[in-house]
Amino acid sequence: MKLGAGGHWLIVAALLISASPACAAVQAASSSQIALAYEVELAGAPAEAWQNLTQISTWWSSDHTYSGQAKNLSLDVRPGGCWCETWATGGVEHARVIMAMPGKALRIEGGFGPLQGMAVRATMTFSLKPATQAGKTKLQVTYLVTGSTESKLDGLAAPIDGVLATQFGRLAALVR
Repeated sequence: MKLGAGGHWLIVAALLISASPACAAVQAASSSQIALAYEVELAGAPAEAWQNLTQISTWWSSDHTYSGQAKNLSLDVRPGGCWCETWATGGVEHARVIMAMPGKALRIEGGFGPLQGMAVRATMTFSLKPATQAGKTKLQVTYLVTGSTESKLDGLAAPIDGVLATQFGRLAALVR
């Protein structure tokens, strides 16, 4: 069966929706596409989990910032809002908010790390739902990246997965 340009992503999206990785997994990787999926359980109801999620400076590792200090990170949680990092001598926009539904979902668009300097499109979606255990929230995150075959994204899938899995593990540990 031959799929159109968007057909592959429909299959990947279906896999992501049906997948239940324990913590993280590379769902798909090719020279032009990466699909990553994460699932963690957070303490508290979705509204509380949302508050923790959107305070990125409390859980993002300083090791993965341009300034070397996570306290310089901020997130303006509204459509068009910036996931930014600013310090005395510079700044960077890591991503832009394209959807904000407090307690339910957050979607951002932006390439983190080496992806920022590449001609790629990257979308990360955070979905919050009550977990089966009372007082807990299930956080599901997908990160979809597309580019040209010259992007050689398959070589970046594992390192990006490692960094993001660490960040979401830090978030889960913060709110336990």
